Amino acid sequence: MRWLTAALQWQSRAVVARHFAVYRRNWWTAFLPPALEPVTMLLAFGLGLGGWVAGITWNGRSLPYMSYVAPGMLAYAVFITAIFQTLFAAFIRMHFQKTWEGQLTTQVELRHVIWGEVLWAAALTTMYFAIVSIVLVLCRLGGLVDIDIAMLPLLLPLAFFGACAFGALGLCFTALVPSIDHMNVPLYLLVLPMAMVSGTYFPLDHPWLAVVSAANPLYHLAETNRAVLLHGPVGGHLAAALALFTGMIVVLVPLNLRLLRRRVLGED
Repeated sequence: MRWLTAALQWQSRAVVARHFAVYRRNWWTAFLPPALEPVTMLLAFGLGLGGWVAGITWNGRSLPYMSYVAPGMLAYAVFITAIFQTLFAAFIRMHFQKTWEGQLTTQVELRHVIWGEVLWAAALTTMYFAIVSIVLVLCRLGGLVDIDIAMLPLLLPLAFFGACAFGALGLCFTALVPSIDHMNVPLYLLVLPMAMVSGTYFPLDHPWLAVVSAANPLYHLAETNRAVLLHGPVGGHLAAALALFTGMIVVLVPLNLRLLRRRVLGED
């Protein structure tokens, strides 16, 4: 279980602190694009498409489209931020900047590097989640969305945990793709399909989509957010999300350690 205890060791925190120090120096270029993307999509889908959609039926209730899509966009922000941080940013640090090589010359081991990447992605994702939440609060005060904004802080721990799971998934692709030119393969074959079959933008009423979404952790995260913010049934989707996130971390983090030990250290 050394791979698990490494998440709590000072070396992993040191990796996170290093990433934060770099981020703080370049915050204005690193912050705005990823932070504004979910906000832009929220306003585009909620206000733009929402003007053409009369309403959405969810759990037997008729909702304005903006109220339906807003909790889903919170889940989407968690998913896409964590994936991109551990897919593109981590690959650049590993392959081009040689940051990992420098870290591994110190007391930091590869398991700390991996957890540092995952925890950094989760921390950054939680910050972006908070930004989208602030936008939702403003939308609620402006009468654009009807959700219980007092419940938003309760979703932060779940967002962090989910980001760790999605970060572990993104890091697995970083360990596998031969070059940055191959990033489109997991992006279009898995990441975007997961986003489309997540119930973020529209209900999944088709029987086939319902079956596929049952194994999609993003779908259960989006539905949990809706249940909390719209006072629906929480238990089933929350339990499924926690189970899937736990399974992803337990399976993917040791797998990443094995794959990256072979790629970075040349060990079998």
